[in-house]
Amino acid sequence: MTMKTTPLWWEDSLPVPLADTELPQRVDVAVIGGGFAGLSAALELQRAGTQVALIDKQWPGYGACSRNMGLVVERVDGKTTGELDADLHGVPRHELIAEGQRAYDFVLHLIDREQISCGLRDRGKLVLATTKSAYDKMARYLDRHEKVFGANDAYMIPRADLQKEIGGEASRYYYGGKVLPNHHDLNPGQLTAGLVQALTNTGASICTATECLAMERLPDHKFRLKTNKGETVAEQVVVTTQGYSGVGSGSLRRQIFPFLAHVVATEPLDADLLNELLPTLRGVVDTRQMFYNFRPCDREQRLLLASNYLRTDSDDAQARRILKSYKRLFPQLEHIDAEYCWHGNLALTADSLPHIGADNGIHYCATGSFSMALYLGSKIADRILNYDDAQSVLDRIPLPNFPLYNGNPGLLYVLLRLVFNTLDVAKVAAPK
Repeated sequence: MTMKTTPLWWEDSLPVPLADTELPQRVDVAVIGGGFAGLSAALELQRAGTQVALIDKQWPGYGACSRNMGLVVERVDGKTTGELDADLHGVPRHELIAEGQRAYDFVLHLIDREQISCGLRDRGKLVLATTKSAYDKMARYLDRHEKVFGANDAYMIPRADLQKEIGGEASRYYYGGKVLPNHHDLNPGQLTAGLVQALTNTGASICTATECLAMERLPDHKFRLKTNKGETVAEQVVVTTQGYSGVGSGSLRRQIFPFLAHVVATEPLDADLLNELLPTLRGVVDTRQMFYNFRPCDREQRLLLASNYLRTDSDDAQARRILKSYKRLFPQLEHIDAEYCWHGNLALTADSLPHIGADNGIHYCATGSFSMALYLGSKIADRILNYDDAQSVLDRIPLPNFPLYNGNPGLLYVLLRLVFNTLDVAKVAAPK
């Protein structure tokens, strides 16, 4: 079997056929980056009558938005596991948690509003504890969450009952877990394609194979953008390049670290085997620093597997590594091959939190969560349109430079992998 190195999600979805659009000489808003944040911002702006040019170095959806696992996430990354009334960078943790839930709700609203068919499932999510202390921390967090936000459907599942949720040898490796029964997953390729088609229908200029090389603030406060396809002048600029931020992204290149991740899709599995491994068919993540993240595919009897991030190995080598690690959890996969393996860059900030703001008049956002990216893209549009509800609790948290990062991630991949692996050996669990 020849392994494919393009995402499974692209099949029958991406790229969306687009007309060859020239870069407009002038535009109200130039949106640089055609991922979820850029698509969300461009769609809201164009629908409101603002003339938008969406500029992408490749084509809309080429980057991480169509390469991720498709788990709709409500949790704001960062250290949000302490007391919920305590501050994190001056913002109470409970406000960050509420903002994460708003992002989650926005994704479901957007899919419904645009009537996008994208394999949306509400099978729930399972968070596996790699240590006893991680299990206890999750249990305490649920108690605190209920006191602040009221009762919810999440519950803890002790180690003795894990086989109800996960098969193979996995129940021997974990100390229990947390079940979020109403969480969703989806097909990110189909979601991306639906948003691209919706934006196309608005008449926005979608400029593919167009790389922003430089930006210049003009005396009248407009912006001149220099690209490989010529120049354009924009009233306002939105930069949503995220984990693909290059020289044309300005200071964002030093503030957003491209967290390299690989995903494997197995060959189709027998339905009985899939149900044996994942009886509830939920998406799963664990509390390791170099975490396991896996789920069933939405269309076929496949498993999607992710692990061992921050490696620059070939997709073929990484597929072998990921499959080998998962076979310790699921020996039943011993003779199962990887049919797909692809990689992409997630946006990692120095504090692991999502960010939104403006720098010298240029709007930006930074997040590794696709649900938060869609939400923050719409928030940027709301600000440009001067809507009343455009603010976010994230406005109070400045975006710091990423330590030791100058735009070349190579050495930091090795250093971060060493740090994360050391924490895993020391059984220091990541907050989930």
